[in-house]
Amino acid sequence: MYKYFSVVIAALLFLTSCSMHEEIDLAKEGNGFYKIDVDMSQMMAMVKSMSGEKIPDSVSNKVMDTVYSLKGMIDSSGGDFTAEEKKYFYNGTMHAKMNMPENKMSVVLQFPVKNAADLKKFFAVYDKVDSLNKQKRQQEKEAEATAENNAQLDPSKGMMNGNLPFKRTPYIITDTSIERIAVTKEAMQEQMGEEMKGAEMFMSQMNMMVTIKLPRPAKRLEGKNAKLSEDKRTVFLSASMAEMMDNADANTFKVIF
Repeated sequence: MYKYFSVVIAALLFLTSCSMHEEIDLAKEGNGFYKIDVDMSQMMAMVKSMSGEKIPDSVSNKVMDTVYSLKGMIDSSGGDFTAEEKKYFYNGTMHAKMNMPENKMSVVLQFPVKNAADLKKFFAVYDKVDSLNKQKRQQEKEAEATAENNAQLDPSKGMMNGNLPFKRTPYIITDTSIERIAVTKEAMQEQMGEEMKGAEMFMSQMNMMVTIKLPRPAKRLEGKNAKLSEDKRTVFLSASMAEMMDNADANTFKVIF
């Protein structure tokens, strides 16, 4: 079974500083991609300090640099998908890098998309796979609770369930526009659950960046933190989690092209 983040890693993702970069490349028709790049290096020291016991050498000395196919994630979801829908995951990859001695960890998910219309279809498939695997995860939760503690101390063991490791931000997409939708503080808290409590002190260190490469120059851009490149073909957005919690619009924009 494919390996993805454990509950421990999911919790720490929201409890410590990290950097998430979401990238959409639609610059070249038929050859674009959707990518999520998360650097959790600063999290690794906390993983060790919160373990409450000596971490086995097999974990503390762990180094990995592996690219996984995401084919198994959609195949094991139990959902009904067309051949075209399966291609997003069959051709998708997850690049996981970890160096426990140096407290470094990063994960990059990448999926192929052809254009804006195809991106919209991909998001629908992504959300369906995510929902189906979360249902399966809930059913297996009790069995997982009996797993050995050492497995929970090893971040790489967290890749054992089929859940998508990151909840994507919602978008409204047409052939001529992309709009990033606001996520309310209440929705964030519900999504993060108990892990959210006491995390306020870390919020200013958590950063979200977005880069969107457009198929043609932008005609108009709206958004507090959004900016355009000089050639108007790339949209940039950057905001901290603290900003997003205080003002949901800090993480939104609409670009018309």
